[in-house]
Parts: sequence; C-alpha cells; structure tokens
Amino acid sequence: MEKAAIDLRRLRYFIAVCEHGGFSRASSSIGIAQPALTRQIKLLEKEIGLSLINRTGRGAEPTEEGRFLLTKSRRHLNGLDELVQELRHRSSTLKGEVVLGVCPTIAPLLLADLVVHMHENHRGLTLTVIEAYPGDLQNLMSQNKLDLALTYQSSARKDLDCIELFSERLVLVTASSPGANRRPRSLAEIEQLKLILPSAIHELRRIIDRTCSSHGIALKPELELDSLDAVKSVVTGRVTPYATILPYHSVKREVDDRVLSCFDIDDREMQRTIAMVAPKSARNLPVSAVLVDYVRQHAAELKARHDTLF
Repeated sequence: MEKAAIDLRRLRYFIAVCEHGGFSRASSSIGIAQPALTRQIKLLEKEIGLSLINRTGRGAEPTEEGRFLLTKSRRHLNGLDELVQELRHRSSTLKGEVVLGVCPTIAPLLLADLVVHMHENHRGLTLTVIEAYPGDLQNLMSQNKLDLALTYQSSARKDLDCIELFSERLVLVTASSPGANRRPRSLAEIEQLKLILPSAIHELRRIIDRTCSSHGIALKPELELDSLDAVKSVVTGRVTPYATILPYHSVKREVDDRVLSCFDIDDREMQRTIAMVAPKSARNLPVSAVLVDYVRQHAAELKARHDTLF
C-alpha cells in the first residue's frame, strides 16, 4: 500500500528542533507546547519509518538520516515558501465580499486571527461576519446569504460541503473556585448541580443530552439561556451557585483570568467537532477559496498547539 504524503507542518517542526538543538528551545520559539511538539516529531518518524532525532543530555540532534532530511527539506521548503508568497501576491488583487457565519462558542477560537489575516493579506476583500447558532446558520445558508460557516459538524446538512477542522472537549464551568479539587467530575455529580444550559434547539444541548441519555441520566437545568455572554455572567455571580457545560476555549480567557473555573468531565463523549460548511456552488469561488485555505491551515496549527484540540 502506498504511504501517505509527509505532513509539511511536522517537517517544519523537525527543522525547528534541529536548528534550536532541542525540544524545549524549539517549543518556546515556535509557540507549541513541548509534549505536543514531541508527539508531532514521533508521528513524523512513524510516517517516514526512520529515527530522525537522537535525544541527548544536552538537548537533541538529528540522526544520520535526520541530517539528510534536514538538508533536503530546507531547500524544498524554502522553494515552497517562495511559491506561497507569490500566490499571496497574486491573491492580493482579489476583490469582492465574503460572508462568514460563526457560532458564538466557536468565534473565540478562530475569528480574531481570521480578521487579522484578511486585513493583512487581502485588502481588496470585504469580510462580513454573522454570529448565530447552528440552526440559524443553516437557514441563512439555505437562503444563499452565507458563503461559509464555522459550526458544529453534527449539524451540517448532506447537501452542503463539510470540512472537519478539529474536536474540542466540553467542560464543567463554575464561578472561580481556586481551592477546589481539580479531578474530573462525573455525570452523576453534575446532575446534582444547579445548571444553566442552552435550550433544546441548540446543538450543544443536543450533544449534552445525547451523552447523558446513553448513561441513563437526564439533566434538568434550573435555567435555560441561549446567550453565551449571559450564561458566563450568571455563572460568574456568586448569589446563586450555578454551573454550566461549555466548550473549553469559549471560557479559556475567563479561566486564565480566574474569573471562572472549569473541570474536565469524566466522559469521552462530552466533546464537539467543529467544521467549516459551504454551499456546493459558491457564489464567488476564488474569494471563498482564500478563506477556506486559511481556515484549514490555521485550524491545523491550533490543533498542533493545543492539547485540548484533537
């Protein structure tokens, strides 16, 4: 059986490890967690079928096969970078409008970087963003009002093109509780809490209910809210100790700022898969293609950088 092509992203990681003389220094330089970087190099070695890196007490250095790969790959990747720059120059002449739909809980992951990329590389393109929930995004797309949507894969219709980007775990979210035990919470424990959940029409609630149902559990929220900002605001308040279930990255900033706390859920099915969805006949294919290419590349980079994405 013919082997799959080498992942160029992993090849670049390999070059970084060689140039920096170790995983720790390479990790800091390229902005990827060291365990994730180590995993990517092991996957590259598995793809090629050869050992490429020797770990030493002082760091890491390429094997004989690794040195050969390093020399050849630098030359080819430099040529590829020049080609990409030329393509970007050509695409900078593109003009038109692209309308993107995005779910509120997905926006924190992808939207800011996308806006910056479009501004820096495609000044002739106008990006319009509509934030809505999966069902509303489907309706807008069926009315030919969206060029692309970032949404839940499970909500994509069969008459649309769907590109899976990555999956993300769901977490239990509470008001800040720095002294709490960090162990994963079981569904049975979550069932006993005062919960805020989205209403049943939303895909996130369907994932939660489907997972709980498979264990004979039916969560009964005390409050249903469909606004992400409203949910976070109520949970942050300490008058009533509410909790909720949300994708990790939709609350990462508040968790980092110690405004909220989150806990893993002891069930692998508590996750969502994010996809890019588009009509099979794009209104402006060259313009849409620019956005599609960037989102796919950036999603791959995010997945490599964050252990919480898979």
